[in-house]
Amino acid sequence: MLTRTSMPSRLCISVFVLFFFFMSGCRRPYPQLPPEQLKLIQGIRTAANTKNKERLDAVGEAIRQDMVAGKVSPDLEEILTSLLEECHRGNYNEAEKKCVLLLKDQLRQ
Repeated sequence: MLTRTSMPSRLCISVFVLFFFFMSGCRRPYPQLPPEQLKLIQGIRTAANTKNKERLDAVGEAIRQDMVAGKVSPDLEEILTSLLEECHRGNYNEAEKKCVLLLKDQLRQ
Protein backbone atom coordinates (compact mmCIF):
# COMPACT_ATOMS: atom_id res chain seq x y z
CA MET A 1 0.00 0.00 0.00
CA LEU A 2 1.13 3.45 -0.78
CA THR A 3 0.75 6.04 1.89
CA ARG A 4 0.77 9.73 1.40
CA THR A 5 3.27 11.84 3.17
CA SER A 6 1.65 14.43 5.33
CA MET A 7 1.93 18.05 4.30
CA PRO A 8 4.09 19.11 7.31
CA SER A 9 6.61 16.37 6.52
CA ARG A 10 6.93 17.52 2.91
CA LEU A 11 7.31 21.08 4.06
CA CYS A 12 10.05 20.16 6.54
CA ILE A 13 11.92 18.16 3.92
CA SER A 14 11.62 20.98 1.39
CA VAL A 15 12.86 23.57 3.86
CA PHE A 16 15.79 21.34 4.82
CA VAL A 17 16.78 20.77 1.19
CA LEU A 18 16.57 24.49 0.37
CA PHE A 19 18.54 25.38 3.48
CA PHE A 20 21.23 22.84 2.60
CA PHE A 21 21.63 24.16 -0.96
CA PHE A 22 21.60 27.76 0.25
CA MET A 23 24.27 27.15 2.88
CA SER A 24 26.53 25.15 0.58
CA GLY A 25 26.68 28.08 -1.84
CA CYS A 26 27.15 30.85 0.73
CA ARG A 27 30.82 30.49 1.43
CA ARG A 28 33.00 33.59 1.50
CA PRO A 29 35.58 33.13 -1.28
CA TYR A 30 39.26 33.28 -0.48
CA PRO A 31 41.20 36.38 -1.62
CA GLN A 32 43.18 36.38 -4.86
CA LEU A 33 46.74 35.21 -4.20
CA PRO A 34 49.98 35.68 -6.13
CA PRO A 35 50.91 32.62 -8.25
CA GLU A 36 54.14 31.94 -6.32
CA GLN A 37 52.13 31.63 -3.10
CA LEU A 38 49.86 28.99 -4.61
CA LYS A 39 52.80 26.58 -4.46
CA LEU A 40 52.65 26.81 -0.67
CA ILE A 41 48.94 25.99 -0.70
CA GLN A 42 49.59 23.07 -3.04
CA GLY A 43 52.36 21.88 -0.69
CA ILE A 44 49.98 21.92 2.27
CA ARG A 45 47.39 20.08 0.19
CA THR A 46 49.91 17.40 -0.80
CA ALA A 47 51.10 16.98 2.78
CA ALA A 48 47.49 16.74 4.00
CA ASN A 49 46.57 14.28 1.27
CA THR A 50 49.48 11.97 2.07
CA LYS A 51 49.29 12.67 5.83
CA ASN A 52 53.07 13.07 5.70
CA LYS A 53 54.41 14.94 8.74
CA GLU A 54 57.89 15.48 7.23
CA ARG A 55 56.37 17.08 4.14
CA LEU A 56 54.13 19.22 6.33
CA ASP A 57 57.13 20.38 8.37
CA ALA A 58 59.04 21.25 5.18
CA VAL A 59 56.13 23.32 3.86
CA GLY A 60 55.78 24.97 7.26
CA GLU A 61 59.46 25.95 7.18
CA ALA A 62 59.11 27.37 3.65
CA ILE A 63 56.12 29.40 4.82
CA ARG A 64 58.05 30.72 7.83
CA GLN A 65 60.93 31.76 5.56
CA ASP A 66 58.54 33.63 3.25
CA MET A 67 56.93 35.32 6.25
CA VAL A 68 60.32 36.50 7.53
CA ALA A 69 61.24 37.73 4.04
CA GLY A 70 57.97 39.71 3.90
CA LYS A 71 56.60 37.82 0.89
CA VAL A 72 53.37 36.83 2.68
CA SER A 73 50.49 39.26 3.19
CA PRO A 74 48.66 39.28 6.55
CA ASP A 75 45.57 37.70 4.94
CA LEU A 76 47.61 34.89 3.44
CA GLU A 77 49.54 34.44 6.69
CA GLU A 78 46.26 33.87 8.53
CA ILE A 79 45.08 31.35 5.92
CA LEU A 80 48.37 29.42 5.86
CA THR A 81 48.60 29.35 9.64
CA SER A 82 45.06 28.00 9.98
CA LEU A 83 45.73 25.30 7.37
CA LEU A 84 48.94 24.23 9.10
CA GLU A 85 47.21 24.15 12.49
CA GLU A 86 44.42 22.05 11.00
CA CYS A 87 47.00 19.52 9.79
CA HIS A 88 48.92 19.50 13.07
CA ARG A 89 45.66 18.72 14.89
CA GLY A 90 45.24 15.70 12.63
CA ASN A 91 42.37 17.11 10.56
CA TYR A 92 44.10 16.34 7.27
CA ASN A 93 40.89 15.84 5.31
CA GLU A 94 39.47 19.19 6.41
CA ALA A 95 42.74 20.97 5.59
CA GLU A 96 42.90 19.36 2.16
CA LYS A 97 39.29 20.33 1.48
CA LYS A 98 40.05 23.95 2.38
CA CYS A 99 43.13 23.92 0.13
CA VAL A 100 41.04 22.66 -2.78
CA LEU A 101 38.44 25.37 -2.19
CA LEU A 102 41.16 28.00 -2.03
CA LEU A 103 42.71 26.81 -5.28
CA LYS A 104 39.31 26.70 -6.99
CA ASP A 105 38.64 30.27 -5.86
CA GLN A 106 41.87 31.32 -7.54
CA LEU A 107 40.64 29.94 -10.85
CA ARG A 108 37.29 31.70 -10.61
CA GLN A 109 38.64 35.19 -10.08
